[in-house]
Amino acid sequence: MGKCVLIILSLARLSLGFQLITSPPLRFGFHEISSSLRIHRPYRRPHPHLYVKEERLRGVLNSVVDDRLEKALSPRGVDASDDFDEFAEVDEQNIFGQFSDAVTGSIFSILHSGDDCGIKDSSKNLRVLWVRALLNNYGEIKDDIAGKLLPNTSGLVTSNYSKKLFQPIRKFAEWIASRTSFIDGTLDEFLAFNSGSPCNVVLFGSGYDTRALRYRSHSNANFYEVDLPEVVEGKAKLYDNYLSKYPDGVDKKTSEFLGVDLNKYGEGGLVGELKSIGLDPNLPTLFVWEAVLFYVNEKPKREIFKELYNFNKQEGANPNSAVVFTDSLKPFVDVPFTSETDAFFKKLDADLIEHRSRWGGAVHFATTCPRDPKGTSSDLGLALKKEDLVMSYTPTQNFNKHIIDNPSLDNAWYAVAYTWQISGYDSPIEAAWLRDGDYSKELPLKNDKDGILKPFAFKLWNEPMVIYRDATGSPVCVTDVCPHRSAPLSMGTVEDGELKCFYHGWAFGEKGECTDIPTQRAVSNQNPEGDAKVRQRVSDCQRRHAVVEHEGMVWVWKGELLSADPTLLPSKREGDMETQPIETILDYNVDYSYIIENNLDSPHLFYLHDGSVPPIESIGMMNKNLPDLRLRPFKDDCGFGHMGRFGDTGRVKKLLRFDPPNVVRHGGVSGFEEEFHIIPIAPGRARVLLRQHLPKGPILSTITSLPGMLPFLTALVNNWNYHIALEDGAVMQGQSHLIEDLNAPRMQVGGLGDDLMSRYWAWRREAHEKSPDGNPWFNTLNDVSRASIATGTTYGDSQDVIKLARSGPNKIVNVEKSLGIKQAYIQETPEAKYAPMNGQGYLSALYWDDVVKKLFQGLEPAGTMLKTNKLGTFDDPVDATSPRERPKNRKETTPTVQHVGNIGFATAAVGWALLENASALGVEGLAERLGVGGGGRGMEILSTFFN
Repeated sequence: MGKCVLIILSLARLSLGFQLITSPPLRFGFHEISSSLRIHRPYRRPHPHLYVKEERLRGVLNSVVDDRLEKALSPRGVDASDDFDEFAEVDEQNIFGQFSDAVTGSIFSILHSGDDCGIKDSSKNLRVLWVRALLNNYGEIKDDIAGKLLPNTSGLVTSNYSKKLFQPIRKFAEWIASRTSFIDGTLDEFLAFNSGSPCNVVLFGSGYDTRALRYRSHSNANFYEVDLPEVVEGKAKLYDNYLSKYPDGVDKKTSEFLGVDLNKYGEGGLVGELKSIGLDPNLPTLFVWEAVLFYVNEKPKREIFKELYNFNKQEGANPNSAVVFTDSLKPFVDVPFTSETDAFFKKLDADLIEHRSRWGGAVHFATTCPRDPKGTSSDLGLALKKEDLVMSYTPTQNFNKHIIDNPSLDNAWYAVAYTWQISGYDSPIEAAWLRDGDYSKELPLKNDKDGILKPFAFKLWNEPMVIYRDATGSPVCVTDVCPHRSAPLSMGTVEDGELKCFYHGWAFGEKGECTDIPTQRAVSNQNPEGDAKVRQRVSDCQRRHAVVEHEGMVWVWKGELLSADPTLLPSKREGDMETQPIETILDYNVDYSYIIENNLDSPHLFYLHDGSVPPIESIGMMNKNLPDLRLRPFKDDCGFGHMGRFGDTGRVKKLLRFDPPNVVRHGGVSGFEEEFHIIPIAPGRARVLLRQHLPKGPILSTITSLPGMLPFLTALVNNWNYHIALEDGAVMQGQSHLIEDLNAPRMQVGGLGDDLMSRYWAWRREAHEKSPDGNPWFNTLNDVSRASIATGTTYGDSQDVIKLARSGPNKIVNVEKSLGIKQAYIQETPEAKYAPMNGQGYLSALYWDDVVKKLFQGLEPAGTMLKTNKLGTFDDPVDATSPRERPKNRKETTPTVQHVGNIGFATAAVGWALLENASALGVEGLAERLGVGGGGRGMEILSTFFN
């Protein structure tokens, strides 16, 4: 018996796994999609797989939905002016889809063999009910009814054993959990507004939903459920069966049912039919749409919306009504942006109360309230509105919007490090390995190679600072100068949560307070009270800065300590689809403004980079597509930027936005986002904290959960970013020389996209003018009122005297780094450890990539300017008399995706290749095979490797 139960449990997991995991990329190859779509009229012939295909397809594709697929899935079709009464449905299946349906159908037949109310799994809606029972068992949703509606075999998903059994597929049910939580949250607030008074709740496309039963005993709501006739018939049986087994003593009907094809309402009439089954317009009413509008044609959808948003404007009707969606809003809104969604509902004379979206705008989570007959917000709308919506074209919202129109570099938060950096780690790959995909996981403090834990040293606007963790693990930020004799605190160490000065051992703990002065113990007569006063004076002299950890980054406030406002920190929109951040650090030896310009410049992505790494190529950013680029300026509550599309009528492909004072965000319609935190370190020095957020759908979640895959993905993306940075960095260095040394203008004649440069520089100019003396760079630590001995190389020397001493033929050399026996002093912090300033490691990887491509694929080396200038090239002897042997354009002979995308694999493969062939060919033989003889760099590396 036990073995039979185990077999059934395993089959159940397999079945649910097939339902949630089997995705159209398996069912349909990308090249098969267009030929496997068939146009039909929805609801005329219900398809048993309708409820999962489109939703799951969008979830799996995330950021890689191509235009052909998008157009096929769009209920709108090709032309927005077409009269719509048809849409595309995935109807034919390849062998994988057929196998999936055969397996799941058979297993669910077994699971329902004990069904005593006559409900067979005629629709996948019932399978969603199984998933809801499983999610309730995990505690992800509150639905203790779902399991009771299922047959006696429901124990397969409601037992403690099932928690372990189904854990691998749990992440694939996120879509069901998120939409359930969103609707239930709005329903709870709606019922709270009515305080037990009678009200209406109308559920569209509810399938085998449980809300009417869950809210039956503790609300006075009248439920109305609208779905296909066969679904409504089955649900009525389920309810009757449930109440016969679990009588709750509530003397009222569960729901009134309306079994109907929603496409019949092309001329209106839905509200009339709802009234015919008892809907009372005099009561507050909540309309709920859950994953059903995908299958409703445009004309009836338009008429239904008109009826619902005028429902509270009928004569004698209650003005308090609301409509909540976890559904498609196409063709009216086909992008994920809150601003466009808000504009659509304004046309319906409604307030958008809450909004988020996923899968490129395929699904919108929205709570809306029609305005009352006077055109003002209803009482319900005001009660549901928690805060003003932030109109943001990216998932991350910047709440410091006042500085958009009032430019300022002060009173703002600056991200200065990733959280793992202040814990002692240098490598994003190592951090990814230790976190194992959990970015909320705290990493243990890490000592350096000498067993010492160092504070994190950096500069912000030229002010030297250090950050360390105190005894509670909280970050503390102080200026990098000891109040004793102005020794750099960055040369010190962190011991037991205290930062100890390298010079005399003075220690600083929580909030930067001085905790110990060793010389106070070097006296015969101890004076604890006097010693405490001295330490307090030291603390008062310490320059402290507000610092906070937020969403995986460390933020420092530029402004007065007590004015720091954590509510202004940029934050991801609550409830959005979870993402997998990939973190990269880039070091530049140019002013921060060049990097902001560069990342706001769309055309250079097509021309300079020209698809040089796979992500850029995948969205068509290549020189050949540049003539089709169209840019439209925009401004939202977070910043200003450009939207880019191909052609005059193409869909938005990418957008970029400047979020003052120093962040550039790139995004798109898919939920993908990359954020460039461009840190002004010092004049001529900048660091970029680049985070790329990949929408964490089921497939990516599965991939990153495999051991070692997240570090590998981090390494791959880091290398792509280094490649782009090295291409950009060389150009920016040239700009810097010509502009700053030879007074060339920033721009003489503008081109496509340069209107954004002008907007940025207008903002920057005003922000700089508001800085003291028009200069935002920090330039003095002098505070005469506190100093026992004033500043200067000699007592009383002025800054002019010092500058004179550091100029001319006898100038003092201002070194960036001085070596010491116990500790080195690094003046230009943070030390440049990453490309493009320190990119030799990546350049070597490119060299080895050439080696492997040449050895195993016979490909010519990549002809990038970076490689030919820095590392040399392979020069094969060519017979000039043979046309076939004539040299080809190197850039054309090596596919970019194949070349750069496989750097990680190529670097690993070269070791195997060399070991396998060394004994047979020897060093000279390999060199001859590779064409790197003659004492060149390749020969030198091969000899070093084997010797």
